[in-house]
Amino acid sequence: MNIDGRPRNGPDVAFRFGHTASAARQARHVLDRILVGSDVNFAWDVSLATSEMVSNVVAHTDNGGVLNAWDTNPLRIEVHDTSHVIPLMRTRVDEPGGRGLGIVDTLATTWGARETSDGKVVWAEFNRPSIALPSAGVRRGA
Repeated sequence: MNIDGRPRNGPDVAFRFGHTASAARQARHVLDRILVGSDVNFAWDVSLATSEMVSNVVAHTDNGGVLNAWDTNPLRIEVHDTSHVIPLMRTRVDEPGGRGLGIVDTLATTWGARETSDGKVVWAEFNRPSIALPSAGVRRGA
């Protein structure tokens, strides 16, 4: 990782999406290549959080954006757009809409947003679950 928390190497997935209703679905689809073989709950969490971040770009900007993902542990998702407005997570449940970042907050290990020279990036990281290896089944008394 760089000093600002960004991965050093280029992303394993880079996807430019438009200002369209299908952007979130398309983003989930492009993530399949790095989520294949993952724990189903982990894959679901990453896909849902990514959908929310992409949907926020479509709902709150006039342009599309760029999704970058790093197949690391933790898995990192970044969604870039051209708006300089840093999103805030709503805390009141009686307000309509605005639940997307709350979902990201619940599902991701950590997340945040920062301004960039041409807009902002909202990022989230997800710790991969440990995979328990089956025991070798040692015979005793043989």
